[in-house]
Amino acid sequence: MNRTISEFLVLVGAFLLLAAWYASGYPAATPGIPHTFLAGFLAAVVVLANAVILQWTEDRVLAQVGLFTPAAYIVLAAANPAALWFSPFHGATLLLALSIAFYLAFCAVRPSMGNLVGAWATLGGAALLFPPFLWLVPVYAVSAMVKAEEKLKFWVASLLALCLPVGIYLGVMALRSDSFLPGTFFASLWQGMTDVSHGSLHFSAATLCRILLTALATLLAILWSAGRLDRYKISRSAAVMRIIYLTLSISLLTLIFLPDSRYPAGLATALPVSLLLNEYFGVPDRKKGSRILAVILVLILIAERIACYV
Repeated sequence: MNRTISEFLVLVGAFLLLAAWYASGYPAATPGIPHTFLAGFLAAVVVLANAVILQWTEDRVLAQVGLFTPAAYIVLAAANPAALWFSPFHGATLLLALSIAFYLAFCAVRPSMGNLVGAWATLGGAALLFPPFLWLVPVYAVSAMVKAEEKLKFWVASLLALCLPVGIYLGVMALRSDSFLPGTFFASLWQGMTDVSHGSLHFSAATLCRILLTALATLLAILWSAGRLDRYKISRSAAVMRIIYLTLSISLLTLIFLPDSRYPAGLATALPVSLLLNEYFGVPDRKKGSRILAVILVLILIAERIACYV
């Protein structure tokens, strides 16, 4: 009984710390973003939904149960105060989180038609809101194709599912406007996929340290996980390998295509990164070095939040 109460108190304490961390970013200055109750509420719903999807993915695909992954996502995603106010990018990351869940389930758990269609359809929806996500198509196709028993069926289903959100959007717009031109839509979609123009980048010293240290921790997690692939079960090894692919791909996409530091790239990059960090930090017998690295990262995150008000 005492142990149950102790675990419950730890859970409540962790929840309160996460809530305090998240709420501390609301008063921070984020110019150009509407600071309304609805914008804040919707953003919080998306961040929480993404964390729940990651928890579900970890339980179903990686056969792990714990709070590290969703907690790490909430902390990393909310590090940039811009993530606390809703934008179309939030919607894109929610669809991307669902797509990753279906994609990993297809590759590591059950290569069913439902998982395949779910992965591609949600990726297509995410690309409508953030076109550079379409560059994940080759990553999905190459890494998932090896799991398909019928290759022709795989390609036809993937293409149709990917185009489904676009077809629905074009149909709705055609009904709403007689002057809607599909060619204009595809031109803007291509422009969104290729526009790499950037505004000015203004990072505080604490933010830069946080980005570099998170990148270092992620790199260590990649190297450590890659070295253990032969020790995992086949399904777990397949999932971890594809999480590594997604980490590298999504990080590169956000680095290239997000226009400036006001956009919360962590909403997307933290999706696979949180899963990887759990692989590295979540093992009970990890060496002291990893624990010290985690403590340093937490201290830098706190310093970054304080710097928002200085």
